[in-house]
Amino acid sequence: MNGLLDQNILLMQQVTSMMSNNFEITDEHGQPVGIVETTGSLASRMLRGSRALTVTEVSGEPVLSVADSMNLVRDTFELSDPHGQPLAHLRKRFAVFRTSVDMHLADGTVVEMNGNVLGFDFEFRLGDRIPARVSRQWSGFGKALLGRSTYSVQFDPEAPRHVRAAIIGGVIALDLIRRKAENNG
Repeated sequence: MNGLLDQNILLMQQVTSMMSNNFEITDEHGQPVGIVETTGSLASRMLRGSRALTVTEVSGEPVLSVADSMNLVRDTFELSDPHGQPLAHLRKRFAVFRTSVDMHLADGTVVEMNGNVLGFDFEFRLGDRIPARVSRQWSGFGKALLGRSTYSVQFDPEAPRHVRAAIIGGVIALDLIRRKAENNG
């Protein structure tokens, strides 16, 4: 149980915040198991508002990529597997007092992400099953001032690897949605 997708509990600690969304991912014991790095040029992020993020094992082996393209109506994200093949398409739903996102996996599975209006607790639903729960945790006063967040992801031990990968991408998307909402007032 050494790999990123084999862990039942992950802690995703944001390590940068201004123009990137880099995270260190550890297991429940604090051992590094993965990294999220913002890729693409600074000009692309500033001019087009697009972001690209790559999730890798701590060894550097790619797990998935997240593309956050600029859109005017609803936030959408594309997740790809390490070979560039589609993994999932995410689209924010219109919802009052909560954040809701539909995640359409490439195999036709639909995972719903729902959380409270403040963005602290979320659950991922696959029909009547809950493959993961996510809670945003207090990172400390200094990190909060810098806009850094920590997310605890608890997977159902039966969650398949491709669903786990999509959920990690979903957590990144939720953080981007939350940050956009905070920046827009």
